[in-house]
Amino acid sequence: MTSVLDQVLLHNVAEAERTGQGDYRLSRVPADVRERINEDAQKRAFNTCGCEIRFVMKGEEAAVLLRRAESEAAAAYGLAEVYFGMFQGMYAETPVPVGTDTVAVTIRRPAHMDVLKRLAKEQGMAFDPEVVRVVLPYDWECRLVGIEGNITRPRADQLPGKTMVAYGSSITHGGDSVQPTGTYAMRTARRLGMDLINMGSAGSAQMDEAMAGYIAGRKDWHLATVEMGINVIRLWEPARFEEAVNRFLRVLADGAGERPVIVTDLFRCIHDAAGNPRAAEYRGIVQEAVQKLQSPHFSYISGLDLLPDYAGLSVDLVHPGAAGHELIAERLVAAVLS
Repeated sequence: MTSVLDQVLLHNVAEAERTGQGDYRLSRVPADVRERINEDAQKRAFNTCGCEIRFVMKGEEAAVLLRRAESEAAAAYGLAEVYFGMFQGMYAETPVPVGTDTVAVTIRRPAHMDVLKRLAKEQGMAFDPEVVRVVLPYDWECRLVGIEGNITRPRADQLPGKTMVAYGSSITHGGDSVQPTGTYAMRTARRLGMDLINMGSAGSAQMDEAMAGYIAGRKDWHLATVEMGINVIRLWEPARFEEAVNRFLRVLADGAGERPVIVTDLFRCIHDAAGNPRAAEYRGIVQEAVQKLQSPHFSYISGLDLLPDYAGLSVDLVHPGAAGHELIAERLVAAVLS
């Protein structure tokens, strides 16, 4: 019997486990890695930030059935988005609120697909518009219930040739970006014409050695970004932070080879507004750790330079708002291309 998973490409999903309720629980991190990272990060591995259900339609209509797992989420609903390659779906079909009741994300094949394909080819777009991308909510565990329609997996030549991986806090995860495709990680990858592996871990980016080893050991990425500090600045003394940062970067450097890695620290935030001296100390620790690697493939950029003013923040003065995410992406791209 053909499984629903045989019909689609689950992007940024390491494992899909069938539950007793008949749906699929998606994890961005394999079980053998999950068990070696901190407890909160183990839970966040099931949050579907950067995860997509991808397929090519052979018929005129398809539907992806989703639901939110029961949990204490930040909001009652998340948003799923629909894209045809780089082209956003029509406003009548995207975004779709996803709650704990099963919802159908209905996709209809555009009548002028030939024009979309021609434009994508002429402009060198990273995705073939034939590839339907259902981008899942980023801020909690989203379950795949089922798929309806005549569909097939996309071919490798219909997808970006290069991939970026992003590690960091809830900011990398997507907090306050409004929509899944609005995260700075997603916007950076899009601007660079790359695919994205999002390893953000809301509230739990503790620079676990196992996570560094997992990222370093993956051979499917070409650029990495690492954001460190905001999740532990209230919890750890600088000496503990320094130890974790140095260990994480050393492990990453050992496996990254000649692949470029951009390292940053705390984006401008409430600790700067309050004059907390630990913010500057933490940034100094990260900068020095990158310098100690003496690697031409690792570069450091201060979070203050990526988010230059407070207007880019949401009212919690920690998470960038939509404009802040876009600005971070713009500056990261400039750093990559410089």
